[in-house]
Amino acid sequence: MTEEEQRSEKRKVADAILWIVAALVATYAALALPLPYKVAAPLFAVAGIVAAIRLFRLASKGQHTMLVWLAGTAGLVGSLFYGGVATSQIIMWQPTQDYEHCMADALTDTAQAACDTQYSERLWL
Repeated sequence: MTEEEQRSEKRKVADAILWIVAALVATYAALALPLPYKVAAPLFAVAGIVAAIRLFRLASKGQHTMLVWLAGTAGLVGSLFYGGVATSQIIMWQPTQDYEHCMADALTDTAQAACDTQYSERLWL
């Protein structure tokens, strides 16, 4: 493999890691949004999973350090975790929406604690 091909291969790996980070940041940002907009979070999580799989395929073709595999694994786990949290909140749409409205109106710690209690009780019904 020539030096130019090695540089091109390293650039592809670096770009794949960058896409994983971008997908994780976008997933986390979408997860912080209120519910109608939170629907975008699982889509960004799927993009992170695809980017991690692409990174694994690129890393298996060449001689890369363990950090490349670690970055891919961390990106995959993070995307699965954030995507799972967002999906569960979307599945529990009404209790999550009620909780978000309650927290928006809660001004004191006691009111926030009451919102947390109400949300926990509604989830287990």
